[in-house]
Amino acid sequence: MAVAEPALRRRPDGGPSARALVFTLLGEYVRWAGADTVPLRAVVSALGSLGVAEGATRRAVTRLVHEGWLAAEPVGRRTRLRLTPRMVRLLRRWTERLVRAVEKTPWDGEWQMLLLRPVEQAPQHGWLAERLEFEGFGPLGRGVWIAADPGGVDAVRELLGDLGLLGHATFLTSRIRSAEEERSLIEQAWDLAAIRPLFTGFIDRFAGVEPGTDEEAFVARLRMVHAWRLVFDRDPRLPVVFLPDDWPGEEATRLFIDNWLSWYEPADRWWTRLNADA
Repeated sequence: MAVAEPALRRRPDGGPSARALVFTLLGEYVRWAGADTVPLRAVVSALGSLGVAEGATRRAVTRLVHEGWLAAEPVGRRTRLRLTPRMVRLLRRWTERLVRAVEKTPWDGEWQMLLLRPVEQAPQHGWLAERLEFEGFGPLGRGVWIAADPGGVDAVRELLGDLGLLGHATFLTSRIRSAEEERSLIEQAWDLAAIRPLFTGFIDRFAGVEPGTDEEAFVARLRMVHAWRLVFDRDPRLPVVFLPDDWPGEEATRLFIDNWLSWYEPADRWWTRLNADA
């Protein structure tokens, strides 16, 4: 049975932990390029560019090896890290969710519903709820979840299969009789007022950022992708018709896309240099 995927934990000072940044680095610069191995020294140097101490990075990597996310392979006097199938599967899920996060949710009036029957000693219940929310599902009551975005259904099926819970789940589609009832369900399932600051905070942090060097572009892109993941971790993926007119999601999404495209090449040049030096 699969164990919980890693939470994007933060340090006591509010910054991302070395462990969380390693996951983002591997997803953005290793798996995104189609690779499944990376020099340990490149990982250490990359996080060093973000101000993470070498010891903290090495401890994070050692923990990930012990947990089965990475495998350490000696190459001469150096070490390469290999992404395990478990890690590849996790990063694929995250990448698929990132791609969906920059697209508008299609809407044909059908809601996706999940009925999850109670299971004795269900594994990691709180974590499972977080993963369902990550895929755009909001809770309506004990074991009842609803989503507007059909794109998360296959990911949830796979997740429940990994946990041995697929036999306890029923997936349905439904149409709500009136706009008033739909809005009532949305208010019950999601707290949009609590989600709004995530988008506005992202805009405040990354609007107007203009890296001057390849290294600065690398750092900015890694920090931005990490921050964006924290945003879409809570984004309910609601169609525009159900969002307030001044909802900041579209502005934040456009900012992410524009910055990512602008920083892609110089950031990749720096990452290539780190790999060559490792």
